[in-house]
Amino acid sequence: MATQVVEWPDRMNPTDALFWLTDKIPEMRSTTAALLVLEHAPARERVRAAFERLCENLPRLRQRVVPVPLALAPPEWVDDAEFDLDYHLRHLAVSEPRSLDSLLEELGPLYATAFDPERPLWEAYAVEGLLDGRGALFVKLHHCVTDGIGGSRLFSELFGDRLEPDTVRLRRPAQVRSTTTGALVWRALLYNLGDALRNGAGTLGAVLTAVRRPDEALAGIQRGVRSALGMGQELTGSRADSPLHQHRSLSRRLSTLEMGLGEIDAVRGPLRATNNDIVLTIVSGAMHRWHTSRGSDVRELRAMVPVSVRGEEDVKAGNRLALLAVSLPIGEPNPLRRLRLIQERMGRVKTDRRATAYPVLARVLTALPLAVAEQLLRQQTARTNFVCTNVPGPKHPCYFAGETIERIYPYAPLVGDHPVAIALFSYRDTMWVGLDVDALAMDDLPHFRDAWRESYEEILNIGRQGDIRLPRRPARRAAGRPGATATP
Repeated sequence: MATQVVEWPDRMNPTDALFWLTDKIPEMRSTTAALLVLEHAPARERVRAAFERLCENLPRLRQRVVPVPLALAPPEWVDDAEFDLDYHLRHLAVSEPRSLDSLLEELGPLYATAFDPERPLWEAYAVEGLLDGRGALFVKLHHCVTDGIGGSRLFSELFGDRLEPDTVRLRRPAQVRSTTTGALVWRALLYNLGDALRNGAGTLGAVLTAVRRPDEALAGIQRGVRSALGMGQELTGSRADSPLHQHRSLSRRLSTLEMGLGEIDAVRGPLRATNNDIVLTIVSGAMHRWHTSRGSDVRELRAMVPVSVRGEEDVKAGNRLALLAVSLPIGEPNPLRRLRLIQERMGRVKTDRRATAYPVLARVLTALPLAVAEQLLRQQTARTNFVCTNVPGPKHPCYFAGETIERIYPYAPLVGDHPVAIALFSYRDTMWVGLDVDALAMDDLPHFRDAWRESYEEILNIGRQGDIRLPRRPARRAAGRPGATATP
């Protein structure tokens, strides 16, 4: 299949602009990251050559954000005439005992640090000194640049499926575009005029469709009503009171987990479940164990789950997603019942198509004064307990600076009052999990990792059974030690 050429718009879309807007609020910063573990540590000159190539092929890596006066239109992307690769690409020597855990301890504060808004919104840390001669690369990127699916596509394209020396090309000169107030306002007016014409053409097309094909128009209206009702439920739901929210800070602690894609695929069929159903069930089981070990009888938690609205042919850079709330039945000790409840609830989210209303909501929020938008955003993030995102990646080996990429751990931002962000990325035959937590909210991260592994094994054991049936009566909470669960 021919490689699709990515389009790089000069202006943010409303969802990009919303992520950029929230960056002015410290606890709402939308920073994403990925930790790549390499088979060997590449030489520094190879790392630099690789990033010179990336900056040539990825315009966003050398562009900065320029807001429009009075927020007349979304911000623009403008080439940074003073772009300095040495500022963005840094080298880090991991301290003793030179393990992945010791590296993650050092990366936590780096991940929590805000970007310089006057520069391109990324940083990369080439890691040296890991045990067994391995290398690592920690890439930190602002969410307004792209979403998970878009980032995965770029990853597949730029980190390649070939093991060969990186080709260095001379960087193109910066495209000079005036950033004076007059020029920004003029371009904003032209953008708004074009946007109005496009919306008018869309409205006219809808009217003509209604005249020619009334049944199709009626179905469209019904979908719109379901979407509006679903979004109404999204904006009015409330979250559970959890010990996760008792202590908060701006600090970050990172950790990792792994799950075998082959093991998950082997049980998806017998369980009649999707990959995402299995993931949310495992997450719910881990949260169940963590809460009960603290003596907390929480029945439901609401997870903010990013849902892609990107079409297969959509090759534009930027965000094409909706941030939806899914209620997870963590108080249900029976894993099979938990799975079925999650499938039922995710089915409702898909049926009412609430995700399609999200770009409109983003457009409204970015048009409001910052103080008003900030208050509304705080209210909405306070309706969910944590973040969970799952992005598919390439099945074939990829390479960076001539070295094989062995593992890829993704990291999602802690937005608002979310003390835990769980990100999953499938690469080769493994689903790699990145945990980003507020160190004050979850001060026993190793226990949560143990709870995750127990929940994972529980689902695998259920899926291996030959005859999978729900029990006739609801399972009772198991007596005994905190965190114990009843088996189906």
